[in-house]
Amino acid sequence: MTTSIKKTAMELVLETKITLLCEGIIISQDLIEDLKRRGIQFNLGRKGGAGPAGGRYFKFSTGTLVSTPIWIDDHQDTTLIIQDILPTNEVIYTHKTQDDKILPKLFLLPVPHFYSKKTSDSIPYSKIALIHGDETLATTINQRCKYWRGDQQCKFCGIEFSLANGATTEIKTAAQLVETISEARKENSNFAKHLTLTVGTSSSPDKGIAQYIPILKILKSSFSEIQIHIQIEPMADKSWYKQAHDAGADTIGIHLEILDSELRNQICPGKSKISFSTYIEHWYEANRIFGKNQVSTFVITGFESNLEKFKTNLTQVIEAGAIPLITPARYIQGVQIRIPQTDSRNFSEIVRFAAQECKRVGLNPLKNKAGCIRCGGCSPINEAYAIIDSVD
Repeated sequence: MTTSIKKTAMELVLETKITLLCEGIIISQDLIEDLKRRGIQFNLGRKGGAGPAGGRYFKFSTGTLVSTPIWIDDHQDTTLIIQDILPTNEVIYTHKTQDDKILPKLFLLPVPHFYSKKTSDSIPYSKIALIHGDETLATTINQRCKYWRGDQQCKFCGIEFSLANGATTEIKTAAQLVETISEARKENSNFAKHLTLTVGTSSSPDKGIAQYIPILKILKSSFSEIQIHIQIEPMADKSWYKQAHDAGADTIGIHLEILDSELRNQICPGKSKISFSTYIEHWYEANRIFGKNQVSTFVITGFESNLEKFKTNLTQVIEAGAIPLITPARYIQGVQIRIPQTDSRNFSEIVRFAAQECKRVGLNPLKNKAGCIRCGGCSPINEAYAIIDSVD
């Protein structure tokens, strides 16, 4: 395949992935019932948990992953429609208004079978950890967050909703995670190639990072080949970064989420007490400990209307050494605020700009070892970077 043809294919996947991330995809209730009759398992994917994203994972034939919301029967701002899902898991889908629009091949990732099994202490594996995409095993080791006391939580987050509705357990132990990884790998050797561990912010000075240390040590001693990603907010004592790295963490996410300070006060009333400049300090320090390309931050789109200001703030993030995992704001069941839909054209412009800025300062998301950046299902930063990088 020539470079120009390859780039065209990559552009098509990027364009379609952006549409799926921003708009989601429609499936009819009739088709869902028909799939059940044909023995094809179908559900709407993750609807709760920490962070801004949820949905079902699909995979393009190029290997690119995408986590997309699924709407039943119709959705005003969604242009892609599932017509059928074949026994091979290939998704037959079309554009709502452009029947002849070329769309790349897309496959539904099946629900892992080990979810229906239980740990030795009789807890379903699906309540301990979930497969994100087709390689990442992810879990929240403590499902409580201090900001949920006094209505200080991030308004897009569902970390305690999933606990309240019984989809998960409050605390996950190292022993449970070792069991879950082993069971997942029995089913598929690609499962749990790398891990994402997150935690609700605790009221202790370490913000919860101390909870990672014993778990990291046990996981690394049990599976030395697995790369591990952790997530935390800035804490007073930066020496925790080295302790976490020495215990076995390979990459880290220090998540700012909302770039504009005024908006962050409204949407993240608890976390907004930590200044943008403090995040910058911590990104620099984390780079010193974890190394280049191993520090990231979630950046959520949809709330901010000033595109140029958004880009200016994004440049500061990237220049501080944090790879931005840019994802549209997405509704999670239980969230009370209106979640705006990100315009796909603006989103494309933002992601391409971020990729160019990463290239300019020498950051490469494709060299990230573990976690959300490596998975890439919730953000197209990897594909946008790959296209820019292929020009050289």
